[in-house]
Amino acid sequence: MEKKSEKKALGIIAIVLGVIALLGSWVPIINNISFFFGLLALLFGAIGLFVNRKNSKTLTIVGTALAVVSMAIVLITQSMYSKAIDDASKAVETAVSEVETSMSSSQAAVDENFKWTKADFDALVVGESLSGVGGANLDEIIAKFGEPQTSSESSSENYTTKYVDYNTIGGTEYKSVSLQFVQQEDGSWLLSYKHSSGIE
Repeated sequence: MEKKSEKKALGIIAIVLGVIALLGSWVPIINNISFFFGLLALLFGAIGLFVNRKNSKTLTIVGTALAVVSMAIVLITQSMYSKAIDDASKAVETAVSEVETSMSSSQAAVDENFKWTKADFDALVVGESLSGVGGANLDEIIAKFGEPQTSSESSSENYTTKYVDYNTIGGTEYKSVSLQFVQQEDGSWLLSYKHSSGIE
């Protein structure tokens, strides 16, 4: 018994849809639409196989194969894109975590370097406001608390003053001790004014 010629319409539709699906299956986002075209091509191919069950099925088989291949490519590329996005998000999370760790350690270092307490500040003896006579010595303060974060000098006719500031800028909470010294004839600096903020 000789096979009849194939009813070609369904096979051709399946091939066209399969080719469209195959072309778009590589492109992100568009491959979602390509998967839909692949499903349609598979549907037309399956119907074509059913209609041509006693006839030649060449075009229908080609259309069905294209549909299956395009759908497989869509699924494979989707998993590749998902993995790439997951890897990128993990890299971002790792970078953010490293930055947070670095920031918290630098804040802790700033806080640790600030050695002033309320008792230390209150114990500072302030001398006469213009001459500093009787006030605490700058060298002794630096020996106990370290170098200040900022220091500046200014001069007037009779005396030279130095302003120093200890602070926790960049720390977890802001604390500061601001001191003003007057230079003596022997070159030493004596405390003439003090101010604090945030220390306990």
